[in-house]
Amino acid sequence: MERILIRELEDIPGGKVLTWGNKPIKYVVRDPYELEENCLYCCSPKSAEASLLDKMVMCNASGVVVHKPCGFDVERWKETGIGVIEVDNWIMFQIALARIYRTKFKVPLIQVIGSAGKTTTKDMIGSVLNAGMPALVGYANYNTAFGAASNILDLRDFHQAAVVETGMKSMGYMRFSSSIIKPSIAVVTSIQRAHYVTLGSIDKIIEAKAEILEFLDPNGVLIINGEDNNCNKFPVHKYGGRVLRYGFSENYDIWAEDIMYKEFRTHFVAMAKRGKRGKKVKIDCTMNTVGKYNVANALAAILTGVELGMDPRDIRQGLADFKPMAGRLKVYAGPFDTIIIDDNFNANPDSTQLLLEEIPKFTENRPIMLVMGDVERPDEQIKQYAQKVHFIIGQQLGRINFEKLIAIGKWATEYLTGAKSEGVPESKMEYFETVKQAKEYFKAAIIPGSVILFKASVYVPVRNLIRTLDDLK
Repeated sequence: MERILIRELEDIPGGKVLTWGNKPIKYVVRDPYELEENCLYCCSPKSAEASLLDKMVMCNASGVVVHKPCGFDVERWKETGIGVIEVDNWIMFQIALARIYRTKFKVPLIQVIGSAGKTTTKDMIGSVLNAGMPALVGYANYNTAFGAASNILDLRDFHQAAVVETGMKSMGYMRFSSSIIKPSIAVVTSIQRAHYVTLGSIDKIIEAKAEILEFLDPNGVLIINGEDNNCNKFPVHKYGGRVLRYGFSENYDIWAEDIMYKEFRTHFVAMAKRGKRGKKVKIDCTMNTVGKYNVANALAAILTGVELGMDPRDIRQGLADFKPMAGRLKVYAGPFDTIIIDDNFNANPDSTQLLLEEIPKFTENRPIMLVMGDVERPDEQIKQYAQKVHFIIGQQLGRINFEKLIAIGKWATEYLTGAKSEGVPESKMEYFETVKQAKEYFKAAIIPGSVILFKASVYVPVRNLIRTLDDLK
C-alpha cells in the first residue's frame, strides 16, 4: 500500500494536528496490542499517557489520535517525534480517515447490499476468497457508514481482496457509505420490504439502494440476483460496467442445478459462464445451511470468485468451509433429539415468506414446530399494513403441515387468524404478547424429534427462548 502523508490529514474537518514528526502513516490501529512501526493509533480517552508514549516510541509509531480536549503533554510528544492529532468528532474523523486510507489500497473491494442475505452472502464471499487468497471480511453485520469505515481501516498489506456489507436506512445513506468504500464489485442480494414503512414504496427502496452505482468502479462489475423481481427493476442502465446475474436457469451468468437437501446441508451444482465466449465452469458444491435463497447467496459468492480468477477447487472448498452466524439460518442439534433452525436475527415479510416456502423441503419428515415473532415494528401508525402482512404469512403457515405454532408479539395474533382461515385447528396454536410470557409454555410444548424453527424480527427476542434449550439438554 501507499503511505499516508500528514498533509493529507490536515484538512479533515474536526481534526487538528497539534504536532507531527516526519513519519508517514502505514496502518491505522485501534488496539494498543496492534501498535507497530509507522502506525497511527486512535487511542481510548482512558489511555495512560506515559506508558502509551513509551510503547509508541519503542515501536517507532507515527502518531496518535486523541479526543478533544487533548490532555497529553504535547511538547513531550513533540520531542519524541510522535505526532498528535486532536479531534472533536471521533466518528466523522474516522470516516474521513477511511476515505483517504481506501485510496492507498489497489485490491478488489466487494460491497454487498440488499434487503436480506447481506451478512450471509458477505461471509460466504469471504469464505470463498480466503480459500485462495488472504481477504479481509467485514466484521459481523457491522454495516453502518461508520461500520464501513471501521472495516476499511482494518485493511493491511497482505490482504489481496476485501468484502464488506452496507445497510440502508434512508435516501442518501447508501451514497454516503459507498463513497467511503468505492467498490470494485457490488453484489445486490435482494430488494424487499425491509424499509417499506420508512420509504413508502418499493420504487423508493430501489432508488435508495441504487445510489451505490455512483461509486462502483466503471471497470468493475455489478452482480445481481436475477430471480428477484425487484432486483430486475434495478437501474442497471445507470452503470457503465459489466452486469452479471445469478439464478436457477441457463438464462443467467451463473446458475444452480440439482439442488438437494440432506441432513440439513445443501448440495448443488453451480454452472458459470466464464469469459467472452461463455465457457462453462462446473462446480459441485456443498454448504452447511439450507434454503433455496441461500443457494442464491452462494451463487453470488461463487461468481465473485470466478470473476477474480479463482481456481474452482478453491471456490468449492471455501463454500464448504462457510459456517452461518447465529441467528442466520444456523442449524444445530437441540434437546430431545430436536433440530434447531435459528433464523431470528432479523426478518421482514418477504424473507419470512421465502423461508416458509422452503421448510417442507428440508425437514426430512420430522414434525415441525414454529416459533414465530413479529416481522414488523410494533407501531400503531402502521397497524393496517402490519396486520395485513402478518395475516398473509399466517395463511402461508396454514399451508404447512406443522404440529405446533407459538406466535409472539403485537401483530402475531394475525398469524393465528391467517392459519385458521386455512383450516388449522386452534389446538395447534398458542399466542403470547411477549417472549417472557411464552417461556414456560414453550419448554413444556417441545415435541421430541421435531424441527423447531425460530423466526422473528429484532422487536421480538425469541433468541431468549433458544437460550432456555441449554437447560434442557
